[in-house]
Amino acid sequence: MKKRNLVILVFLCLLTGCMQKDRFLGNRGKETNAFQTYFAYETAIDTPDGFYYADDRGFLYYFDYAAEAETIVCNRPNCKHEDWSERTPKEERCSAYVGGTATGFENQGKLYLMESDYSENNRRRIRIVESDLDRTNQREVSVLDCDSIFSYAVKDHMLYAVIQKGERVKNENGSWESGSSAKSSFCRIDLTDGAMDVLLEREGYSNVITILAACGNTLYLEYSYFEQPFDGTNYKEARQHAEIYAYSLEGGGKGGTSMPSGEIEEILTGFKKDQILGAAVVDGTMFVKTAPMDRSMNEKEETVCALKKISLSTEEETLLAETSGRFMLFQTYAVYTKDNEAGGFVYDFQTEKEIAVPDMKIQEFYPNYTAGEYIYGYLYHEAAGTSEKCFILRSDLMEGKDSFLLLHDADQNRSADAVR
Repeated sequence: MKKRNLVILVFLCLLTGCMQKDRFLGNRGKETNAFQTYFAYETAIDTPDGFYYADDRGFLYYFDYAAEAETIVCNRPNCKHEDWSERTPKEERCSAYVGGTATGFENQGKLYLMESDYSENNRRRIRIVESDLDRTNQREVSVLDCDSIFSYAVKDHMLYAVIQKGERVKNENGSWESGSSAKSSFCRIDLTDGAMDVLLEREGYSNVITILAACGNTLYLEYSYFEQPFDGTNYKEARQHAEIYAYSLEGGGKGGTSMPSGEIEEILTGFKKDQILGAAVVDGTMFVKTAPMDRSMNEKEETVCALKKISLSTEEETLLAETSGRFMLFQTYAVYTKDNEAGGFVYDFQTEKEIAVPDMKIQEFYPNYTAGEYIYGYLYHEAAGTSEKCFILRSDLMEGKDSFLLLHDADQNRSADAVR
């Protein structure tokens, strides 16, 4: 297997002046200043010229697409790049340390990170921190009383974020623990002054609002909830439900119909038997990755996911593919395996054609995020039980090449001989 270890850059010159204000980010649409959509449980920020990610220790790195090289995002002289706590003096804090759960985005030449910490009463909160691209000149935009922000979109210096806040209950010992209920809020946050408006809010058992996709001035949302407490496995007993919504920023855009500005309305009301796990919208058609609402988490019962296309105007749905194996849906295409067939498959949403790639190295590669012309994910080594963060050019993956670019991680062995 061909693997190339990346060169760690010494200087941050690649970070200065390399970002553009009018750019394609996140969803990589054809329009400038389009919605940038994100779904992330980790630091994974795509920009026109590079990609921000955090290593396993929680330090922020920047990968330059043109140079195929990376650098730690810290400009403090003689910094040892060590993690720190709130008790660490500010002058000793490494600006690259963001922890293991920070998410973020780049907007109008600034880097925004949503960092998790705790308030004085030990409640989790999210700090939205603006900075220059090299993490200098940090400014706190807002502090949100919530547990997480993993689904969000950005447009016109406004952040549209789903804020999750779980229930806390006292146990028999008098200590606090997480309950089964949660509040999910779809909010608009002004990145200039931190002002926030709640656009849609729901509360119930394990309920989640997710931003599925964007097209034009419209965001598409899914609201998923359960009738009974959900333990992560009992889909059938807890009885899951899902509703699909469209939010129009400036009116219109929803299936070609006129929709008032700022309105949220339910769509696809006949689509109730499956949960949408991922979506992309192209020319009035929503391409979705779905799973049955009543799926089982029993190891002996495989969950079969489906790739479908749904007309937003007629709600007519068409089955395109099914698999119980690897399946990732991106903004303009899907990558998946098929049971009992070699390699992988690519479905192009623009041409609506499936391409078979028998030599695709998809069995050991877990693709997670679009990163310019690359795909960012994890290379898994089954024999060793370890994984490595890496990039691969989309064209190389589609041609069955295995030219993975392994990323820096101080806690992992980067020797190619060690992982063959």
